[in-house]
Amino acid sequence: MENKEFHISLKCFFCGSDLNIVSKKECKSGDVLKCQECGELNDYDSLKDMAIEEGKAAFASYAKGEISNMLKDIFKK
Repeated sequence: MENKEFHISLKCFFCGSDLNIVSKKECKSGDVLKCQECGELNDYDSLKDMAIEEGKAAFASYAKGEISNMLKDIFKK
Protein backbone atom coordinates (compact mmCIF):
# COMPACT_ATOMS: atom_id res chain seq x y z
CA MET A 1 0.00 0.00 0.00
CA GLU A 2 1.39 3.43 -0.91
CA ASN A 3 1.46 6.50 1.28
CA LYS A 4 -1.75 8.31 0.47
CA GLU A 5 -2.78 11.81 1.47
CA PHE A 6 -6.40 12.72 1.92
CA HIS A 7 -7.48 16.36 1.69
CA ILE A 8 -10.73 17.08 3.47
CA SER A 9 -12.15 20.59 3.48
CA LEU A 10 -14.55 22.13 5.96
CA LYS A 11 -18.01 22.41 4.41
CA CYS A 12 -20.88 24.67 5.42
CA PHE A 13 -23.64 22.75 7.21
CA PHE A 14 -26.31 24.88 5.54
CA CYS A 15 -25.33 25.05 1.86
CA GLY A 16 -22.52 22.48 1.58
CA SER A 17 -19.97 24.83 0.01
CA ASP A 18 -16.30 24.71 1.02
CA LEU A 19 -15.42 27.23 3.71
CA ASN A 20 -12.48 29.43 2.78
CA ILE A 21 -10.80 30.41 6.00
CA VAL A 22 -8.90 33.61 5.21
CA SER A 23 -7.92 34.51 8.74
CA LYS A 24 -4.26 34.16 9.74
CA LYS A 25 -5.24 33.02 13.25
CA GLU A 26 -5.84 29.39 14.07
CA CYS A 27 -9.38 28.31 14.71
CA LYS A 28 -10.05 26.90 18.14
CA SER A 29 -12.87 25.29 20.07
CA GLY A 30 -15.87 27.58 20.39
CA ASP A 31 -15.16 29.60 17.24
CA VAL A 32 -17.83 30.14 14.61
CA LEU A 33 -17.01 30.42 10.93
CA LYS A 34 -19.15 32.44 8.55
CA CYS A 35 -19.90 30.87 5.18
CA GLN A 36 -18.93 33.10 2.26
CA GLU A 37 -21.75 31.69 0.12
CA CYS A 38 -24.85 31.75 2.34
CA GLY A 39 -23.66 33.88 5.28
CA GLU A 40 -24.65 31.32 7.92
CA LEU A 41 -22.51 30.78 11.00
CA ASN A 42 -20.97 27.31 11.47
CA ASP A 43 -19.64 25.90 14.74
CA TYR A 44 -15.95 25.02 14.33
CA ASP A 45 -16.08 22.00 16.66
CA SER A 46 -18.95 20.47 14.70
CA LEU A 47 -17.22 21.21 11.39
CA LYS A 48 -14.03 19.57 12.63
CA ASP A 49 -15.91 16.48 13.86
CA MET A 50 -17.67 16.18 10.49
CA ALA A 51 -14.36 16.51 8.61
CA ILE A 52 -12.79 13.80 10.79
CA GLU A 53 -15.68 11.44 10.03
CA GLU A 54 -15.41 12.24 6.30
CA GLY A 55 -11.68 11.49 6.47
CA LYS A 56 -12.26 8.18 8.22
CA ALA A 57 -14.80 7.19 5.58
CA ALA A 58 -12.44 8.16 2.75
CA PHE A 59 -9.61 6.16 4.31
CA ALA A 60 -11.84 3.12 4.91
CA SER A 61 -13.00 3.18 1.28
CA TYR A 62 -9.42 3.48 0.03
CA ALA A 63 -8.21 0.66 2.31
CA LYS A 64 -11.03 -1.66 1.21
CA GLY A 65 -10.14 -1.03 -2.43
CA GLU A 66 -6.45 -1.71 -1.79
CA ILE A 67 -7.20 -4.92 0.11
CA SER A 68 -9.54 -6.06 -2.63
CA ASN A 69 -6.84 -5.45 -5.24
CA MET A 70 -4.28 -7.37 -3.17
CA LEU A 71 -6.64 -10.33 -2.82
CA LYS A 72 -7.31 -10.36 -6.56
CA ASP A 73 -3.57 -10.49 -7.20
CA ILE A 74 -3.13 -13.38 -4.74
CA PHE A 75 -5.85 -15.51 -6.32
CA LYS A 76 -4.61 -14.87 -9.88
CA LYS A 77 -1.37 -16.71 -9.12
